[in-house]
Amino acid sequence: MTGRDGELRTTDELLKRYKAGEREFEQVRLSGADLHNTILHGIDLSEAILNQANLSRADLRGADLSWVDLSGADLRGADLRGAILTRADLSGANLSHANLLRADLSLANLEEANLSEAILPDGTIQGVITPLEEEDADDTGGTVLRLYYHPVSWNARRVWIALLEKGISFELVALRLDGDQRSPQFREVNPFGQVPVLVDGEFTVFESLAILDYIEAIAPYPPLLPREPKALATVRMIEMLTVNELLPRLMPLMRHEFGETPLDESGLKAVHESLDEVLEVFEDKLQGNPYFGGPALSLADIVAGTVIPWLPRNGHLLPQFPQLQGWCDLLHQRDTWTQTEPTESELAAAKSHLRQLLATT
Repeated sequence: MTGRDGELRTTDELLKRYKAGEREFEQVRLSGADLHNTILHGIDLSEAILNQANLSRADLRGADLSWVDLSGADLRGADLRGAILTRADLSGANLSHANLLRADLSLANLEEANLSEAILPDGTIQGVITPLEEEDADDTGGTVLRLYYHPVSWNARRVWIALLEKGISFELVALRLDGDQRSPQFREVNPFGQVPVLVDGEFTVFESLAILDYIEAIAPYPPLLPREPKALATVRMIEMLTVNELLPRLMPLMRHEFGETPLDESGLKAVHESLDEVLEVFEDKLQGNPYFGGPALSLADIVAGTVIPWLPRNGHLLPQFPQLQGWCDLLHQRDTWTQTEPTESELAAAKSHLRQLLATT
């Protein structure tokens, strides 16, 4: 509700107005509010009162939090990349594992704040000497990661999203897949002529799931793998089901859509039913959580989330799976998804190459 004096006093009202497109808020008074795992990137909460609030795992990228009272607030694992925290009161706040890359903390009060293993504005991790964006010489030789990719490759997009979510520096090297993947130069990078490939100094790794594990190992914060055993097993299971069950069942539908192997009505029905068998499992495994691993984004969401949202483009709709539909909507609110979404022109340019690749797989 909004008080008579114009003050905003409930989280429901804040989230409702934010969802409706409002970004600038005045006289916010939400001491002790529960905003755990909320998406509020780009919001302007300058001069708000949020002391003792629970903002753990909140997405506050690019938020204006200048002069905000966040004393004693729980900001564990919060994404504060690029946020403005000028003169904010963060005394006693818990910022452990928070991502403060490129955030403005000028004149902020950090007295007794917990910054353990937080990513600081300059890319260093609190308590760790090695800069996040300049890898340890033992691991990377001080080089920037290089990702070979194609804009319509689901496998490459997984890696691209993970790198963006980690907030680490990398270079993109685009392939056209018009035969350049079989060139001697690229064969030296990957003898199998496939994307993605991640090059870290003298170390090269291909196969997208292996690359994701490597990224998690060299840049553990913010974490994309849960520690709780059941959640971790669920994340791994969703990754493997996407690769081993969902994608093989999708291939006949893609060949049909591209005109390579047309299916009759009964064949199409069989393909859609086969896809639904996998999607029913995915729907069940969400269990009311926003993400497959629980309240926070994980590798499972990145792997499955580069495939499932594209099913409607291939004629497979999702209305019978409300949790999956809501999960897709949540993913598309993240900048990492919108930033890596292939454009219509990129799709059109790649169409002939994809048809050739599908014909040989």
